[in-house]
Amino acid sequence: MENNKKENTMSKWNFSFGNTSKTETTGATAVLERDTFESSSQNSISAEIQNKIDYSKNSSEKNMKHIANIINGLAMHEDMESINVLNEIGTNSSVDTIREMTARALVRKNVVESLSIVIMNEGKGINDLSTSVAMSTINELLTLQNKEVAMQVLEDAVANSEIEMIRDNARSVKALMALC
Repeated sequence: MENNKKENTMSKWNFSFGNTSKTETTGATAVLERDTFESSSQNSISAEIQNKIDYSKNSSEKNMKHIANIINGLAMHEDMESINVLNEIGTNSSVDTIREMTARALVRKNVVESLSIVIMNEGKGINDLSTSVAMSTINELLTLQNKEVAMQVLEDAVANSEIEMIRDNARSVKALMALC
């Protein structure tokens, strides 16, 4: 009976702080007895947790702004090396937002090399498994002022790709671009 009473007076709290990526998660578990737990302690713990969450959120937003600036800077360069960097680092990121920004930047370059990356590669651009990445790439293609290069790359993808999904996606986007 006393053992049950002791279990009823105990609370188990799990906290997770910091980076929530697959490779790095920091956590803590605290077991507190309700009899000795004061409400002022609860408020200070809650405030500390909230501060850590706010710091993590602000840090992530700052990092995303820096990443967006880097991607936009690479999009402004006209050399082939900037396309290679966007392809190798940006389109292979595990973060959807980074892949989305990178794909849009590659489309804005509007050259065969950059458009080929987002149209003819499996898992990138219009062929990305993330709906937000694929749709933002398609929307960026539709807003191009000069669609001739993009239409040529889409035609090449339909005619020459060995992967059926890439041919189908290119055919669909080509039809959309012809309507706009």
